[in-house]
Amino acid sequence: MKSIAIVTDSAFRESRKSNLGNILKNNIIEVFADNIIVKNYYIDMLNKDTIIDEDLVIAMAGSRALKVKKYVKNKNGIIVTNRTFLKSSVYPIFSIPDNSDVLIVNNALESVLESVSALYHIGIRHINLIPFEQGKKYHGIEYAISPSEPELVPKYIKNVYDVGDRVIDISTMLLIISKLEINDKDTQKRLYNYYQKVFSSNDGIIDSYNTLLSKTDELDFLLDLSHEGILLTDETGKIIVANKKFKELFEIEENIVDKFLHHIIPEIDFSRYYNKSFQDDLINYKKIYINLEKQNIIHFNQEKRMYFTFQEVTYIKKLEQNLSQKLRQKGQIARYAFDDIICASKSMENIIEISKKIAKTDLTVLITGESGTGKEVLAQAIHNASARSKQPFIAINGAAIPDNLLESELFGYVSGSFTGALKSGKKGLFEKANNGTIFLDEIGDMPNHLQSKLLRVLQERQITPIGSDSIIDIDVRVIAATHKDPIEMIKTGSFRKDLFYRLNVFPLQLPPLKDRIEDIEELIYYFTENKFKFTYECIDILKNHDWPGNIRELFNVSQYISTLQTDTLVDKTALPSYLISPSVTIHHEDERAIIEEKIDFATALSVLSSINFLNGIKKTAGRKHLMETIEKKGDYIEENALKKAIFILNSLDFIIIKKGRSGNFITEKGKNFLEKNSYKR
Repeated sequence: MKSIAIVTDSAFRESRKSNLGNILKNNIIEVFADNIIVKNYYIDMLNKDTIIDEDLVIAMAGSRALKVKKYVKNKNGIIVTNRTFLKSSVYPIFSIPDNSDVLIVNNALESVLESVSALYHIGIRHINLIPFEQGKKYHGIEYAISPSEPELVPKYIKNVYDVGDRVIDISTMLLIISKLEINDKDTQKRLYNYYQKVFSSNDGIIDSYNTLLSKTDELDFLLDLSHEGILLTDETGKIIVANKKFKELFEIEENIVDKFLHHIIPEIDFSRYYNKSFQDDLINYKKIYINLEKQNIIHFNQEKRMYFTFQEVTYIKKLEQNLSQKLRQKGQIARYAFDDIICASKSMENIIEISKKIAKTDLTVLITGESGTGKEVLAQAIHNASARSKQPFIAINGAAIPDNLLESELFGYVSGSFTGALKSGKKGLFEKANNGTIFLDEIGDMPNHLQSKLLRVLQERQITPIGSDSIIDIDVRVIAATHKDPIEMIKTGSFRKDLFYRLNVFPLQLPPLKDRIEDIEELIYYFTENKFKFTYECIDILKNHDWPGNIRELFNVSQYISTLQTDTLVDKTALPSYLISPSVTIHHEDERAIIEEKIDFATALSVLSSINFLNGIKKTAGRKHLMETIEKKGDYIEENALKKAIFILNSLDFIIIKKGRSGNFITEKGKNFLEKNSYKR
């Protein structure tokens, strides 16, 4: 069995910090599994009796390779590893504003410079990378990046990005494959999976190219592995090598080797790139934007070759520059901040102060309050004040999506998982919200089986798409909201107690507008853009209204005024008529009249009584059990009449209709009505 030695600096230092030797060992095992034996060595523990006789020896830098050379049996087997970063660790860096000065911090200057080079090489070019030197002051810098050593960053720097330990670059993995001649299908598959996780440089592919040129199978594997279209031509544009992705991008099926690039794709003037040593351009091909990068290489120190790469709208720098615009177009960005919340009441000012503190954490928030009180506005403000503000904000209303679609919307699905599924599958909203915030509105209307699945997501921070066996790790902050009383829902069985306690880490109760009288005047002026003046009498009417629709209703009133009012002074005649009419309170007799207008009152009362009875004996109050219970009392009801009675009782808030097989539950209001009207039956 083939073997590899990994040589790092200090066993003592690695015992105190993250163990670099073990990290690199795990990288190799991740690709080669049990095909290779890996052993760790440390330079500070080498002595005259040490013999490193593994087939390959991996050193961290050229200087380290020279130090260990005298201990190595096979000196031709020494290679210096290229290292890169995990994509998941580096993506947050692209949220740093353009042209910012950013301090790069490591324990030694050599490591700092290696990190600067690696970051620059993978496309971090929109910011100024400043190498950290011990003893210097950096008070003017607001951002810092450190690979797993954030404690070394000066305390006065506000924003610190820990990009984790660097890992072995794909070019080194390909070099190992070439030298040890390990290239079975399983290794190829594992290498492909590893390739998806790390940043890869074109230099690594070019360096490996000369090594693998004489091995057609290995070369094809290397080229087809790439997400990019790769093309190698001579100096006249005659094609020498083209990978699978290139042919897919340009919809080519025939063999194109030995044909000229400018003849194969005449729509693009490739000849203008031939005489330039390097070119980076964005081209348009059949309404698809493709990033083209071209550079020259010298083949066997004689012939010039042109190396092209093509990537469809995922070139990382251009993607970062357009990220905010794209997110806005897709509705995946929060528009409101705390400064957008208009208030003068102490209760709302207190909620905002608490919310600002909550925003600094990553913990889950549960916002409760009546419909129209501004729960989503508060959720967006929390997101925009958090460290995730540059990442997606995804909102979904659990009550607005049918139960049979809600699961696929939240968790996604793979190809062929159900009839009508897209062939390509679909990402769920949790996955789309990765690194950002997901806002689950009206979570109280979520069916029980999804509540259970959501509980697992909150516990494990993992999702499984429908029809898939794979688990996807996610980093998402959850903000949930409901207009219902969670405690009441727990009592009726419509809401899981364990899910409530998972969500209720930071509870926020938004008061109804009728309890925020001080805010009404501020809001009406804001909504009408200060175009009008309101009489005292008009403001008094607004303040004395109950506002069952809360802020949403007040906004509608402001739109009514703004549309119809011609005078700058608004008096009560400019208000909608229902605001200046005496308010009407619905009493029990009125509720009875409503029922009698639509269905036989005795029938409705019998249904309400039966629901109350079944709830009391802890039995499901679905339609089947209700009909059986009513018949046992000597009554008879048709199924259509039962459905109508349930609908009317629910509209009066006498019962709660649970989705699925959970049945119906009587409310306190329903019990009071039943008690007051039973004797009248």
